[in-house]
Amino acid sequence: ISKLYRKDPSSFFCSLIISMSEAELINCYNKGCGKKFHPESNSVEDCQYHPGPPFFHDAYKIWNCCNKKSTDFGTFLNYPGCTKGRHSAEKPVDIVKVAAVKEIRPEKEEEVIVWNGLNKPAERLDDTLREERNIKVEATEGAKASIKKYLEEHQSVLSSELQIGAPCRNNSCEAKYGGPSASDSPCVYHPGAAIFHEGMKYWACCKKKTSDFQAFLDQKGCEKGEHCWSKNEKVDKLREDFYSANGTITVNLYCRGAMPDEVSVQSDGQLLRVKLVHGFGTKESLFIYDLWGEILPDESVVRVGERKVELILKQADNVSWPRLQFDTTQDSKVETPIEA
Repeated sequence: ISKLYRKDPSSFFCSLIISMSEAELINCYNKGCGKKFHPESNSVEDCQYHPGPPFFHDAYKIWNCCNKKSTDFGTFLNYPGCTKGRHSAEKPVDIVKVAAVKEIRPEKEEEVIVWNGLNKPAERLDDTLREERNIKVEATEGAKASIKKYLEEHQSVLSSELQIGAPCRNNSCEAKYGGPSASDSPCVYHPGAAIFHEGMKYWACCKKKTSDFQAFLDQKGCEKGEHCWSKNEKVDKLREDFYSANGTITVNLYCRGAMPDEVSVQSDGQLLRVKLVHGFGTKESLFIYDLWGEILPDESVVRVGERKVELILKQADNVSWPRLQFDTTQDSKVETPIEA
């Protein structure tokens, strides 16, 4: 120290003052800040941070406060805060450690919560008393740009002609177009609408009732007629998942190149019909959901992205759903009183 002082006294005192100042700085523990601050100089505009907790879903890391998300952990951590306020020296509770302790600690029997009909499904209402309403559809800018680019690059090969393998649009007909002679065979289909009433599913034309959804879909048609061919490939299954948060049920249907103008979703609050044209206009999927709970169609929205379609369904209440669809086996159990 004496050598440094003799060499350059002014520089020595500057370094000493800076070192003393840095020693007085403390770390800010607000999420997303990462800076140091002086306790006596801490205004409401000094800290830019995330007030909400992070959560992880479907490979995404998301800030709950601003919904900024990324699949890359480094990018997620580097998102600038969405709120300004004072720095905080209080260390946050270690969520990971708390979770680990809760898993190891033996729970009292009455503290263990198991879904056993604690949350009741929505009462099955007569479908004649309900009106199906269209749910608003919107598209992300990324989806619009992706579709525009694809159509520009493939305009020369796009065709409106029927392709081999194109499906018949009529209900329950499984025939596929194999050429001009395919129309010679009769179409066996259901001309009536699908009806869902008090847990039963049936076609209005023949009224063969069943409580099993798959059995309903597998029912053979009751009339013969002409095929109604579609130029799109029929896709019966898409990868899907759902989760609930903040009074909404979000259903993700994973498909690339969904066409916003040809996405149609209707609901009467319990029955949900989804029609998707995806694969940049070459594939078509139709799904019918008998929802576990009740939703508000006018307050719901469908968001079309580049690689998935999100059905953001506003719940009629904030009850947690154990499953997406009503299950007659599990949800129609009637408790029988014990006789004395």
